[in-house]
Amino acid sequence: MGRVKSKEVAEALGVSTATVSLAINGKPGVNGETRQKIMEYISRTQEQEDSQIQKVKKIIFVYSERMFSPEMQSIFKSSQLEAVARLQREGMEVVMAYAYGKEELREILEDSNSDGTKGMIVYADEFTDAEYEIMDLCKIPFVMLDCEMRQSEWNVAVFHNRMAVREGMRYLKARGCREVVYFKNSEQIYNFEMRRRAFLEFLKDDGEVRGEIFEVGKDLKSISTYVADFVAHREKLPDAIFLENYLVSIGTVGALEKLGIRIPEDISLIGIDGIPGTAILPCRLTHFEAPHGRKGLISAEMLIEKMRNPQMEEGECRLISMKFIKGDSTS
Repeated sequence: MGRVKSKEVAEALGVSTATVSLAINGKPGVNGETRQKIMEYISRTQEQEDSQIQKVKKIIFVYSERMFSPEMQSIFKSSQLEAVARLQREGMEVVMAYAYGKEELREILEDSNSDGTKGMIVYADEFTDAEYEIMDLCKIPFVMLDCEMRQSEWNVAVFHNRMAVREGMRYLKARGCREVVYFKNSEQIYNFEMRRRAFLEFLKDDGEVRGEIFEVGKDLKSISTYVADFVAHREKLPDAIFLENYLVSIGTVGALEKLGIRIPEDISLIGIDGIPGTAILPCRLTHFEAPHGRKGLISAEMLIEKMRNPQMEEGECRLISMKFIKGDSTS
């Protein structure tokens, strides 16, 4: 019978709950007229309740296979759970949708304008110019995660990558590091691009710390190989390495350990993103923890506000700070 309670039906129609139970289960003992009244009341009530439920879609844009790694699924789970829980507390139905490329994203956006969807949260960290351009197709309230705010009316929630990188560089400098290299992932996504820009910006503004960016790969094997080659061709190790994300951190720490390089005695390490529980490292990495769960919660609250006030013309870019976690990987 769904969400309509037998007691509610019985009270509304002046019959017993036993009669309602017999009617909905197709059992004998109820005359045809009463059975029809009961079933019509249930159907009518459920339709009214369904019409009041607001459907929200969470769209995850997929461009590369990284989205399906166990580590990424763990990260997205915390973000999704917080967002879904917040939306459900508002009585909203949440539907998950994956868009594998531009054309599938276009189809979802166009369908959502007419299928009863009232709002959307879009995970857009792998967007290219092509995907940004078709967001104008969406005519319902939406919030985007981990991407540029290309139009003033958009609502976007992103990590404060610039602040984390600059704070990390100041931290290393205060501990005597004057040569810091940055190990970047091969993936070209928004968060990574912002971290790279912030690193180069710090070097330009500071004038005392020198360094450069090196692309180390996109999986543990390629990162480990690159780090071994990097060390073999250096006469002197840099004072520190800034690690772009958890994957670069795991690969770099593991490779240095195999090479017998001591952390932090021989080199300091600092990174962004916590290390998944499935990975065991020989040190506690000093890093900036990206609060994925909080990002999910904030995105849901932004969408709720937009849905309540659809005439809002100005959008908002919400910068989400990361928490500094001091480990033992820096001197």
